[in-house]
Amino acid sequence: MCDEMNEDLHRKEVVVFVQEQLRLAAHGATNYHRAAVLYLLVEGIMTDLFLLIANDGILTKIQYVSMGYNLSALLVMVFEMFETTTWLCEKWRLRIKRLLFSYETAFVGEVFTAALQQYSLTLLNRSNFRESRPAALAISYYAWSLVGHGVFVLIIIALVVSVRALWALTYVWLNQHTWAIFTAPCCVDSTLKLRNKMFLLGGYRWENGKLYYTMSALKAFGLLKMEEEYGAEFLVLRKIHWFKVLKDDLFIIGAISNQRVEKCAERPCTGITSFCDRKLGGVGDEGENHQAAYIHVRNKVQPPLASDR
Repeated sequence: MCDEMNEDLHRKEVVVFVQEQLRLAAHGATNYHRAAVLYLLVEGIMTDLFLLIANDGILTKIQYVSMGYNLSALLVMVFEMFETTTWLCEKWRLRIKRLLFSYETAFVGEVFTAALQQYSLTLLNRSNFRESRPAALAISYYAWSLVGHGVFVLIIIALVVSVRALWALTYVWLNQHTWAIFTAPCCVDSTLKLRNKMFLLGGYRWENGKLYYTMSALKAFGLLKMEEEYGAEFLVLRKIHWFKVLKDDLFIIGAISNQRVEKCAERPCTGITSFCDRKLGGVGDEGENHQAAYIHVRNKVQPPLASDR
C-alpha cells in the first residue's frame, strides 16, 4: 500500500504498525475469547516459573525475558477485559491506558523487569517463606508453591507498573512539557475505543488546549482516510480476524469533519483510501455538548429568595 501511494514509513511507525497487527485478541473479540488467551498466558508464566528453577546460566536470563514478555501480555489482556465492562468510565480508561500501556514504556518495563527479577527472587527466598514448612505440610507443597509463585508474580507486576508509570510521566514531560496528555480527551481515542492495543505517547500533540494525533501516529496505527464523491471524509481501519485474512478488510469507523472525528456505524470501506493529510483530534461533538450543557446549568438564573420579595 505504501508503494502504491508513494509514501514512506519511519522505523518507529513500522514497529508500532506491526505490533498492532500482532495483537493477542482480534477486533470484535468477546471476553470469552480473551479469557481463553488469558489462560494460555497464565500457563506460559507458570512454565517460565518452573523453568527458572530448572535452568541455570544464560538459559535463566532467557527465561527472565520470556516471563517479562508474558507478564506484559497478561497486563494488556486483563486491562482489555476491564475496558469492555461498565466498571471503568471513559475518562479513567484513557488515563490509565495512556499511563501504563504505551509503546514508549512497554519495552522499558520489560527490560527493567528482566534485570531485577533475579534480585526479587533472591529477596523472596530470604524472606519468611523459608520458615513456612508447617503451612506447606498442612496444605501441600504443590499448593504452597503456587502461593509463593503468586507472590513473586505480584511483585514483578507491581515493578512493571511502577516503572511504566514513572517512565511515562518522565517521557511526556521531556517531550511535551505538559501532563495534560494523560487527562485531555481526544475524539480519535474515543472512536478507536478497543481497536488499538496500546497508545503512542510521542504521537500526541497538545495545541491550543486540545489533544491531537499527528499524521505520523495515524500512519503507525494504520488509520486511513476515505473520501466519497460528495466530499464526505471517513476514518478507515484494517479489521483483524482470528484465523483468516480477508481481501476486503478495511472498515469505516468514524466520520471526519475538519480535524475532528465522530463515531459512526461500522461498515465496509468501498471507496479509495489514502493516508490522512492533517492531524486529527480535539474534543468531539459529544464532549462539547456535555461541556455546553454543564455551563448552561451553572449559569442558570436562580429564583429570588422569599426575603428579597
